[in-house]
This record gives sequence, structure tokens and C-alpha cells, in this order.
Amino acid sequence: MQSEHLQQIMDYYIEDAQNHLAIIEQHLLKLQSTIEDPEIVSELFRAARCGIVGGANLLPISSFYINSIHKTGFCLVDCLKVIQQQGSIKIDQKLKDLLMQVFYRLKSLIEQLRQPSNLKDDQAKQVISEIEPIRAALIAHLHGLSHQSGGMNRQEIALTKCCNVSDMTLQESAHIASELDDDIPSLEELESLFDELFLDSSCANVAPISQDEL
Repeated sequence: MQSEHLQQIMDYYIEDAQNHLAIIEQHLLKLQSTIEDPEIVSELFRAARCGIVGGANLLPISSFYINSIHKTGFCLVDCLKVIQQQGSIKIDQKLKDLLMQVFYRLKSLIEQLRQPSNLKDDQAKQVISEIEPIRAALIAHLHGLSHQSGGMNRQEIALTKCCNVSDMTLQESAHIASELDDDIPSLEELESLFDELFLDSSCANVAPISQDEL
């Protein structure tokens, strides 16, 4: 009876996760419009964090495999949070491609749950090892996009200032540029932000329960 109950939990999670994956994929494919709509962003976060990552805690599988779902899902969520917080980042194809790489690995982890007897920690370890360089690439690329966006803002503000104050000195212009540069996060700051977001998400998550507790 217990094994039937555990299988029901697994089947329900897989079906629910498939629906959440469809929502995530739909919104990632039109990422620019997605991040401009707070309601859609909230729906995306709920699907990834609450639906897939949170639900994984109930699965009757190894904690290591559950952790791989957590790590992959949070990589996606945290990156989207950074994009949302930066606000003015212009979405490009490379950013979409990197996010889709994370998505497809998360999808693969979920699909493998259909055959729990074949689940191996080695598979989870491989996904985690693949996620780390993608995460690093996302941080570096977001840093570059932040600078590009900051450069465009500098040009717009400089033009406005020049139109309003024709006798602006070089020192004043340099001071404005310096203030704008301060608003652009450094690579180290982005890495720190990712780490803080992942730590906050992990602490907020409920610890996995064992099969004996079910």
C-alpha cells in the first residue's frame, strides 16, 4: 500500500511538473515581453519555484536527485530575478539560448522520473556539472548586457544634459558618467547576487522528507 501511495505522489508530481514546464517554455520563448509584464513574471516564478522545485521535496527519490532539480530550477529562477531587478536589460538571442539550456536540463530531469528504477545519482551529478558553466556564462553575459544598457542610458542622458546646459564642463560630464557607471553592477556583484538568491531560495525551501515519513 505504501508503494502505491509513493507511486501516486510521483505520478501526480510528473503530471503537474509537465504543465509547469509548458508554462515556463512558453514564457521563455518570448522573454522580452515576459519580463515587461509583472503578472506573467509572477506566473513564471510560481511554475518554476513553487510548482517544480518546491514539489520535488515530496518525491520518494534520493536527496541528491532532488537537489539537482532544486539547483537547476533555482538557476533559472535566480537569473530571471536578476533580469527583472536590472530592469533595463535588452534581451538578446544568446541570453535566451542560455536560459533554454537550463530549461532543457530541468525538463530532462523531470522526464527521467517516469522510470524511477533507472534513476541514478550519476545522472543528477552530470546535470549539476553542466549547470555550473551555464550559470557562469549567464552571469558574465548579464554583466555585459548591463554595461550595454548602461552605455545607452549614458548617451541619452548626456544628450539631454547637453541640450539643456550648453556650457557644461568636461568635469561635470565626467561626473555624470561616473554616477551612471556606479549603477551598473560589476561581475563580482552579479555573482554575489546569484549566490544570495540561491541561498535565500534554498533556505525558504522545505527540506526533503524521507520515504519512512510518508
